[in-house]
Amino acid sequence: MMRRSPKEIIIKGACIACIAAYCLHASSCASTKAAPTGGPKDTIPPVIVETVPSMDATSFPLEKGSITISFNEYIQIKDPNKNILLSPPQKKNVKTRIKGKGLIVTFQEPLDTNTTYSLNFGAGIVDNNEGNPLYGYSYSFSTGTTIDSMMLSGTVVDAVSLFPIEGATIALYRNARDSSVINTLPDAVARSDKWGYFTVRNLKPVPYSVFAFSDGNNNNRYDPGSEDVAFLDTLVTPVEVMHKDSPHLQYVDPKDTLACLARHSEIELFLFSEKSTNQFIRDYKRTSRRSAYIKFNASDAQIDSFSIKGIEGSRIIRQSNITNDSLNFWIKEGRTLPDTLELAIRYMKTDTSGNLSPAVENLKLVAPFEKKEDRKGSQSSKDGKRKDLLEFTLDSDPAKVEQDGIVMLFKDPLISMDLDSVTFRMRTPKRIESDVVYNVTRDSIEINKYSIRPEVQFVKGNDYELYIPHAAFKDINGFTNDSTVVNITLPTDDNLSSITLELRDVGTRYIVELINAARTQVYRKYVIQQDTDLIFPYLQKGDYSIRITEDKNSNGIFDTGDLLLKKQPEKVRLYTLPDGNEIMSLEERTDLVQSVVLGEIFGN
Repeated sequence: MMRRSPKEIIIKGACIACIAAYCLHASSCASTKAAPTGGPKDTIPPVIVETVPSMDATSFPLEKGSITISFNEYIQIKDPNKNILLSPPQKKNVKTRIKGKGLIVTFQEPLDTNTTYSLNFGAGIVDNNEGNPLYGYSYSFSTGTTIDSMMLSGTVVDAVSLFPIEGATIALYRNARDSSVINTLPDAVARSDKWGYFTVRNLKPVPYSVFAFSDGNNNNRYDPGSEDVAFLDTLVTPVEVMHKDSPHLQYVDPKDTLACLARHSEIELFLFSEKSTNQFIRDYKRTSRRSAYIKFNASDAQIDSFSIKGIEGSRIIRQSNITNDSLNFWIKEGRTLPDTLELAIRYMKTDTSGNLSPAVENLKLVAPFEKKEDRKGSQSSKDGKRKDLLEFTLDSDPAKVEQDGIVMLFKDPLISMDLDSVTFRMRTPKRIESDVVYNVTRDSIEINKYSIRPEVQFVKGNDYELYIPHAAFKDINGFTNDSTVVNITLPTDDNLSSITLELRDVGTRYIVELINAARTQVYRKYVIQQDTDLIFPYLQKGDYSIRITEDKNSNGIFDTGDLLLKKQPEKVRLYTLPDGNEIMSLEERTDLVQSVVLGEIFGN
């Protein structure tokens, strides 16, 4: 090590002193608006130094009792009505006030006798300066002589998407009645975190009825019509005992995916939206001179009679949607229709007693406003298209045409189809051409939707051409189509991949869908009711999931549940790989084969 002389040290010390003095002078002359710089940012949450009474106190007073929690620094309470949860809850929220470095909690109504309470603060306690939250703090006390120490953990997910539900209220009841979750406060509550996970604390070792609901107004009751709900079919008796080192009670950072997924979950709740039972006409509108719709508030609308003044019933084309809560209709009348149509409908409407009873409503349907150029009688529109042009969409996605065929969708119903003029031809790689025999079928629900399929399977490597000539189709407005040509070649990219599902133990009808990892897009959809192999071809490299819905009533859609009827929603599950992953990462040029036992997935 190099040694320095005393003279060097004195000179260096003098220089440092001069520099410090200059900096001090410069800062005193600088703008006073600049914020002073401090040390490292405080990231440590407040620390509890004392609670009065102590944690797990017994014989807590029923009235005028208070809890004081002292911290090592000044704190704030953030959104107390949202973050602080008392279990079991009261009608009125607890009151909080800050005194020095302490938090004082009081109750606005008397507590129950011989009851263990827990105060869960969520992310409500933050330090005064940086807002660092004290996550997951819970304080327990009892108005009796003992502390109930059982707990129950689980997860809440959306019944359709299967994504976790954050902020759901989990409500437990002893001796519950059918309407308890609507009319009475629970015997214990908890809230789910970002991963849908929850732990209900300080329970008795007795059977409970378990519910969950979205609780948008934080009243700790389920409000039908505005909130989602879930329930278990059977009673649950807690078997886990609380202790300070229990993993169920430890706070886990929601960013730590592995730790969050590793938590033990005893039950799973599937949150669903109930169908509205309050029936009335919610909306109606005339969408064109010859078309209109009526929307009902509830599904399964019961229509006894339907008539339009001056229009024969045989001239009205009607179409209900699959849930029968919407009615579209068209008028195939040759003459000009009046600006206002008078419609009379007799249907079963919910009366003031909440029962369905016959009701008649008279609706006036006004034609939509027509622009001046549309009333002048010119043969072409502003964009150059003829006014009597029948436009329609043609979906001929090569990756889906084998399953769906060529799909045609019209705006209004057709009154004629000249299928003899439509040609479908095939050309082989050797340039040999031939006609393709095809079938045209109309959708069983959407009357304006048709599919064209060849009688034999599409052949990879062949080219196909569908030619629709001018005026092959004519709709109720008298509009006709222009000629259209569609060319189709099945994908031949060598980089494409496929997934094959070997579905076994198919005991009922299922809807099987190939979806993206975000569960927002459906690539393929099949309906099965027996053991089969499904092939999903022509797939790009990427992440996929398999969603399977148990379609017990064979209507081809997901059906929701009913709380008071104790009817669960139809089961929706994601296929899970052997390693527990719900996402299949597909590489290029991969033919993935998976064996799926539906009886195991659905517990049949």
